[in-house]
This record gives sequence, structure tokens and C-alpha cells, in this order.
Amino acid sequence: MASSGFAIVLFVIALTFPTPLFGAHTPSSSFTALNQLKYWSENVQGTMPGNLLSKLSPLNKEQAEHFTSLVSKKNLPFNANHCSLANLACSPKSFVNNLMHNIFYGYGRISPSHVQHVDPSSFLRISLLKQGSMVHLPDLENQLPQHSFLPSQIASKISIAENDLQKLFPQSLKNPQTKDAIQSTIVYCNTPALKDEIQSCVKSLEDMVEFAKTATGNNHLVALTSKNTKGSGKDLIVGQMKKLKFGKTVSCHELFLPFSTYFCHLLSKTEVYAVDVLEPKTKIPINTVTVICHMDTSDWSPNHVAFKVLKTSPGQSEACHWISQNDLIFISQEDN
Repeated sequence: MASSGFAIVLFVIALTFPTPLFGAHTPSSSFTALNQLKYWSENVQGTMPGNLLSKLSPLNKEQAEHFTSLVSKKNLPFNANHCSLANLACSPKSFVNNLMHNIFYGYGRISPSHVQHVDPSSFLRISLLKQGSMVHLPDLENQLPQHSFLPSQIASKISIAENDLQKLFPQSLKNPQTKDAIQSTIVYCNTPALKDEIQSCVKSLEDMVEFAKTATGNNHLVALTSKNTKGSGKDLIVGQMKKLKFGKTVSCHELFLPFSTYFCHLLSKTEVYAVDVLEPKTKIPINTVTVICHMDTSDWSPNHVAFKVLKTSPGQSEACHWISQNDLIFISQEDN
């Protein structure tokens, strides 16, 4: 994006999201947020998706420097005021039961014994995406507590290890629900990669973009997500479907830590579609939802939820899933 274009984006962001008071949990034009937005504009084509925009850090320069010093010492925990200033989910007031298990199981790394309910619409076959077919759209809403990215210089000093997280976020490990989710994140991030998979748990916005650049071998990216969450949980009609052309793709799925964290991975043999969904009676367009299809499932665990939903087994079929607010896809700019 040209410098004048970036200036316009900053102006719009500043008007839309005025600098908040300390502790305000809204997107901001803070020093850190504008740096994160600038980094995005220099490396990713197009506007930052709204769900990421809401995760920009509210920290000003002085606060970011103080937090960097705090994390460097490692023995000083984030207190309630620190968590509020940085918009971290250290002790969220609400947390969806079994949410993390469903998220993890949806990507195939947690045993089905951890899951009490499997959404039958979580995976589908390409054949279901034909124009005129009826589909049930799963819930695309982000159900994780609202929290922000940390500045990269702070996040880089935090390891995804229970001892380190215990020192920095002791209150998060005292709450049974958040403790369970954090421990699941730790297990997930330390699970070996599948064959031909490149994976990483990224702890900042900058890390996510850098991983995508490295994994795809490209310095300029396009970010894809679903248009919005309209139609979530409803039966809809498939309208037009467009297969997107690209070389390599990186998928990023949000996990839970007190600060915004994503599991990103590159798998070979994937296809990505933009699917229009319509209201069944009126045929009025409701949404354009992104769908990613993994065409080779031969190395997936036999316990993967996709095989239970699709009534198949590893290597016998592709496995497609909808892209929710917790997901993001990166493809190389020139390949699209």
C-alpha cells in the first residue's frame, strides 16, 4: 500500500476508534495499534479483517516499554491493572464450556474422548457445495473472550510453557476453565506436525504474518476470511461458488491464552472456495463464506472429528470446513 493510502487508513481508523481511556476494551489508535496496522499494510494486501482489528493493542509507547521490562523479569506477574491496560483475558468473566476442546478437536489433534458434543456441520464434502444444495452453516461467531495481541517485543519473551505462564498469569491458572484451556493450548502447540505440515503457534500479529511469509515463501500476502457471521446456525442454500487460485496457503486458528494467540499451519493439497449462501425462501444473499478443503487426509488421526462427521476414514475423502471469526487464511498475492 502506498504511503498516502496508509495515511488514509490511519485517518479512518482514528475517526472510527478514538484513543480509549485506560482499560477501555475497544480497537484504538494507540501507538502500538498504529504500528501493528502499519506492519500489516506493508506486508498484507487489503484491509485488516474486523476480528483482527478488534485485537490491536491499546498500549501506548510508555506502557509498552514498561510491559517489556515486566516480562523480561519473568518473576513479576501481570496484575489486574496490567491486564486491563493491555486488554488481556487474564480472568475473563465468561468462558464457553468445552469451547477449546471443540476448537482443537476440529483441527484433529485432541482425542474425541475430550469432546462431549460434535457439531455435525463442522466438516463437509465438496459435493455438498453445489449450487442449489442445502447446507447448515455452523456458528461463525468468535466465542472466545475479547482480548488483544501483545506488542511483538513483549510476546517474543513469553514461552508457551506452563511454568512461564504460571509466573506471568497466575490468576489465569487458578480459574479451572481458563486453566483447562491454557493447558490444552500448550498440548496443542507441542503436538508434532503431520507429514508435509509446517506449523507454529504465533504469539503476536507480526509473528503470524512472518510465519505466513516464510511458510509460503512469499513476501506479499492476501488475507482471506468469511465476509461476516450472518446465517450462523441456519439452513441456507448454496449460491455461486468460486475456487480461488493460489500456490500455497497458511491457515491460522485462534487458541486461548490471556493474550491473543493463533495456531498457524501450512498443509499441502488444499483448495479454498468463496461460497455465497442464500436465504432458502427468498433466495436473497446472506453471506459469502470462505471454505477450505484438505484434499489429502491420509496422515490424519483416525480419531479426527472429520471422519466421524463424514463417516469416512483417513485418505478416503477430502475434508472441508467453514472459516469462522476464529480463523484466517493467507495466500500469496501474485498467485491469486
